[in-house]
Amino acid sequence: MTDIFEEVDESLRKDRLGDLWKRYSLVVYGVIAVAILGVGGFEFWKSQRAGAVEVDAKVFDTAVTALDNKDLATAKSTFAQLGQKQGGFATLANHMLAGVEKESTNDKAAVAKSLAAAAARDTGVYGDLATLKEAYAKADTAKLAELETVVAPLVKKGGYFGSMARELVAAKAAAEGGVERARSEYQALSLEIEAPDALKQRVSRALLALPPKPATASAPTTPAPAQPPAKPGQQ
Repeated sequence: MTDIFEEVDESLRKDRLGDLWKRYSLVVYGVIAVAILGVGGFEFWKSQRAGAVEVDAKVFDTAVTALDNKDLATAKSTFAQLGQKQGGFATLANHMLAGVEKESTNDKAAVAKSLAAAAARDTGVYGDLATLKEAYAKADTAKLAELETVVAPLVKKGGYFGSMARELVAAKAAAEGGVERARSEYQALSLEIEAPDALKQRVSRALLALPPKPATASAPTTPAPAQPPAKPGQQ
């Protein structure tokens, strides 16, 4: 009797598995297909990406060659075309485009725009450099508040570019008459251990060039109350 029950249970399990397989076999096949396509798709993406990088490299080389030949119009249009894309060559192209803009027209707004585009395409060193160069391009025309907004990411990161950004902010504050703000920034920079020596030397000269702090007016002395005259017979 026990054997019969075991055979029945085994048959039921097989039937149940069969039903489950019939119900979900397409899903399983689909998952397997997606996995295979995923691996194949990744390999295809890598090959396509490698081809795209090679194309971008050739375009960049064409622009650099035009720049070497003083063909600024071709260099400008080619760098601009590449700068609209994404990736490392787009970042470099926008850096180079800013240089071409400066050399050909010295249009600071166009220079700053190209550098902002470079910064937007890279979060590393090239992006930080682009942000700093953008701030320098805007320094003559932008207000202090706008300049601080541009360099805020650099100041937050710290390091060499952060110190350079704070030096620029201090110079702009001094130019706008904010002598004490400039003094505060310069003094903080002079105490930074990681700040490069050349920057510290510039900071020292800038501090010496600032007007001295105004003398603090001493509080007026309140005269002591007059003592009433002694009455006759009092000592």
